[in-house]
Amino acid sequence: MNNFALCPLQRGYTPEVANNLLEQELMGGFARQRVQFVNNTHTITASVMLDDGMKQQYFWAFWRSHQSNPRPFLWRLIVDDVEALTYVCQFIAGSLRIDERDGKVYSVSFGLRVKPNNTGKEFDQIIIDAWNEGNPIKLFNLLEKLVNEDLPSALGGL
Repeated sequence: MNNFALCPLQRGYTPEVANNLLEQELMGGFARQRVQFVNNTHTITASVMLDDGMKQQYFWAFWRSHQSNPRPFLWRLIVDDVEALTYVCQFIAGSLRIDERDGKVYSVSFGLRVKPNNTGKEFDQIIIDAWNEGNPIKLFNLLEKLVNEDLPSALGGL
């Protein structure tokens, strides 16, 4: 699987997080909801700056390669986490646009379907429980003190 090497621009970077629910509005109260899909894809509009000839040549080669043989590729993005993770992506047909042009420098934007990176229900529940207990920063500071101060003291230089 190919890795896309260019970094996305922060402007024009709009993820629409996957929705796995089917919802039916009711006359009053909460809507009726149920899980309709499992691992539905995120959709993203991303942009990259092609500010030199090498980047332009790479982008167009990568794009043409995936137009003649549509297949998933890997790209580091920030979607539903706090840091950039590698996601499996697919270009959305007909979504490529050439945006700002300033002489030989320009940006392109395109749509992507992105497969979610699931961290796991247990990990998510640990985070939720830490917040439900009060101040999670206090809890994590206690763990940091335990690992970095108390444990080395307890081992006594072993």
